[in-house]
Amino acid sequence: MFLTRLIPRPTGFTWSTEAKVRVAFWSAYKGPSREEEEQIKQKRKWLAEFIPESIPRKNCDLVFSRASGPGGQNVNKVNSKVTLRLNLSTKGDFIPPYILEEVLKKSKYRTKNDEIVIQSDSSRKQAENIEDCYRKLYTSIRECIQVPGETSEDTKKRIEKLEKAGKEKRLREKKVDSAKKTSRKGGRGEY
Repeated sequence: MFLTRLIPRPTGFTWSTEAKVRVAFWSAYKGPSREEEEQIKQKRKWLAEFIPESIPRKNCDLVFSRASGPGGQNVNKVNSKVTLRLNLSTKGDFIPPYILEEVLKKSKYRTKNDEIVIQSDSSRKQAENIEDCYRKLYTSIRECIQVPGETSEDTKKRIEKLEKAGKEKRLREKKVDSAKKTSRKGGRGEY
């Protein structure tokens, strides 16, 4: 196995599956660099301040048309369907560049021209459909951004408790192994 080549093992020693997994994980794990940590802090700060009302309405182009589907004569008379377009390359300046990259990669409403196009005709009222489009734009941007969460105090305490229990278990196992070896040598015990 690859781990036996990485870490020399004493004779008579066998790797448990748990130990192999731990060694592989921690040898491969590299924490975030200082730049990445700073960028994560900036993302958290921007997300905390980002609310639906913070999207500049002047940056979005709205097009109104007649809705389809049931609705009787209202569908034929009123332009209640709303199509919102946001050109990310020219009018996406309210989004920081490090977040704009993620939105361009992950948005489900993105077109080939780096635009986000959202439609709404769920209501008979044009104003409600406009708000629905902005709500969809807001949630679309939020869904694209992946920020690792901060570890809560409860989680930190639980991890410390598990680590302590793991150390105690390892020491108990070592004592049991030591007692076995001592009993094999002819019964010389500790005095």
